[in-house]
Amino acid sequence: MLSSHSDQASGAAPQQPARSPDSIAFEDIWTAAKGGDPVPSRNAVDLRRFAKFAANMAIIEPDPSALSLPFRLCGSWFFDLFGFDLTGMDYLEFVDPAIKQNAHAYVMACLEQPCGLWQRTPAQVDNGELAQFEYTILPIAKNGGAADHILIFVTRIRLASGEMPTVKRIEHSTVWQWLDIGFGMPALQNTDRPF
Repeated sequence: MLSSHSDQASGAAPQQPARSPDSIAFEDIWTAAKGGDPVPSRNAVDLRRFAKFAANMAIIEPDPSALSLPFRLCGSWFFDLFGFDLTGMDYLEFVDPAIKQNAHAYVMACLEQPCGLWQRTPAQVDNGELAQFEYTILPIAKNGGAADHILIFVTRIRLASGEMPTVKRIEHSTVWQWLDIGFGMPALQNTDRPF
């Protein structure tokens, strides 16, 4: 975790963002799943290893030639969060239009120079509040070999009302950092928020 960014006021003392224990445990299981390979194959992402996280996991198959991040698999929690099955839908349809380019670029960077990405991201929900989410994003390979998919683990950090409203739009991340998985980190600027 050598590269990080948070949107704090310029006079504020910098704080190292804290990943949740679940985020760290998810990365540990991802690491075990890859064995001696650079990244785990999609077949290695199975319920025996990932059972604790399965409801909150999704697999996205980025399109390198188009601005598209389609969901290939989604855990049941995503249905509860959005109110419908996201499988086959494009993640970018749910984000603030201003961050679509960055979202795609940062996901592609996770594949081109294999690395992970951790972030805290607010989302507008149907009752008008902002719900805070934690994303842990790690690369995987559909058929082994080079990374070409991403595995995402998403959890809610807080919602003031305690309700479970439906997500309407995903906003800019407020805190993020690259996760070094042994290949260094991309050269994208820290001032560019990923998504």
